[in-house]
Amino acid sequence: MTSSLKTVLLCLLLAAPAGWAQNQAPTPAPNQAPDQTVPPATAPTVATPTATLPPPREVSSTVNTGTGLSIEPFYWLTRGSAPLVRAGEANTTGVPGEFQYQSKPYSAIGVRLNIPVSKNGTLRGSYFQTQSTGFAVASQNLNLFGQSITSGDLLATRYRVEAFKLSYDYLTYFWKRGDAEIRLKTLWEVQRISVSNEIDDFQVDSSGNLVNINPATATKAFIYPTFGLGIEHTLSSHFRWEARASGFALPHKQVLGDLEASISYRLKHFELLAGGRYLHYKTNPHADQYIIGSLWGPYVGLRYYWKKQ
Repeated sequence: MTSSLKTVLLCLLLAAPAGWAQNQAPTPAPNQAPDQTVPPATAPTVATPTATLPPPREVSSTVNTGTGLSIEPFYWLTRGSAPLVRAGEANTTGVPGEFQYQSKPYSAIGVRLNIPVSKNGTLRGSYFQTQSTGFAVASQNLNLFGQSITSGDLLATRYRVEAFKLSYDYLTYFWKRGDAEIRLKTLWEVQRISVSNEIDDFQVDSSGNLVNINPATATKAFIYPTFGLGIEHTLSSHFRWEARASGFALPHKQVLGDLEASISYRLKHFELLAGGRYLHYKTNPHADQYIIGSLWGPYVGLRYYWKKQ
């Protein structure tokens, strides 16, 4: 081997270790300086959605609603036609059974009691009675309440009308206009109407004295569910007005209708009311006799609340 070839082989052997060491060094990432440290990866931040709360529910005011625990005596200046007695389906005598009372009803005295039973409900109970006495002459032969009456006889009459009502007033809806508020109520009621009748038949005896020989007495009553609506408008903490209408009827059965409206002024424990009422009724037409009547007129009341406003 020549000396020049030995020299080339020696140079290759010395250069090989340096090239191998250079190839084992880490290759820097693109666009990164060789001595720059790569920061650790971080988890992405996720925004948590914020829950949107619904607006608070609007509730009815408790100021001057007329629904607190209270008692109210009232005076009703009743007007209307005197009750009419008619022959019913059970009257098979063949003798007329119709009679018109001649005396108008006297003024009525009654009472109401209001008891709150829930946040939106009030139980109301009311009672009144009116009566009247008078005289009439039988225009024909009659059969009244099972008693025969001769034409031309003098009749002394007396009747009494009593009414009891129990009502559950439920606040169904309301509207607010500033400080004023209008409330709509549904009325779920039970009513009892009673008409007591007394017709005394006077005849002249042999001595010329009037003798009551055929007193005809009977009480016609019925109990009915009635349904209706009421509206109440609170004008301020002292003034409000209210209107109510309810009733029920079935074909060839009893009939009952009740309308009422009032305006009131409240001061602390007391409330003064003034208004009007109309009541129409018809008892069971399947009886021997049944009664038809109507009462209406203005009334005043003074209500006392146990809780001061």
